[in-house]
Amino acid sequence: MSLLRVFGFPVSPRFAALPDRPPGPPWRILQMINAGQTPFSDLTRLLAKIPNTELTVTVGRDEKLQRAVELIRDASTQKFTVIGWTTELPQLLGSHHVLVSKAGGATVQEGIAARCPMIINQIVPGQEEGNAELITQTNSGAVAFTNDKVMATLTRVFADGGSLLREWSTNISKISRPAASLEIAKFLLEL
Repeated sequence: MSLLRVFGFPVSPRFAALPDRPPGPPWRILQMINAGQTPFSDLTRLLAKIPNTELTVTVGRDEKLQRAVELIRDASTQKFTVIGWTTELPQLLGSHHVLVSKAGGATVQEGIAARCPMIINQIVPGQEEGNAELITQTNSGAVAFTNDKVMATLTRVFADGGSLLREWSTNISKISRPAASLEIAKFLLEL
């Protein structure tokens, strides 16, 4: 009998019931801005200008940040959605083609569970380095620390009808275990 069982990272069971995301274009970009993240406004403005895309920006509970992002949206010719604190993260990740965010543990694992490729634009040294390595080593996304690199990566991702995006999506699906929490619970109940 094995003493070690690998089930995956336990995420909300809602990730196990996500429908397939709609094909693009328009390509759906989810930018998650976390508290304390490096300046975001220039990147948000650039993301809002990408043709054939729909941008959604999450800001958490930070009302000042939400107002700042709403001002960017209001001044933008291509409008986008701004979302504060939400319990609908599984649906957001499941309905977007690519996530742009920092390499937070839960963020990366929920992105993987939703089979949403990721462009990591910030890494907290130490604790988040392994998360970024997981994404890059499995070719499920990329690391791009500057706004220019994020934009160049997105250009590559959406080129040729999204061929790189399809490759990333296939690869992230191979490591996705959206039912891990259900499998862990079932295993424990059977003990």
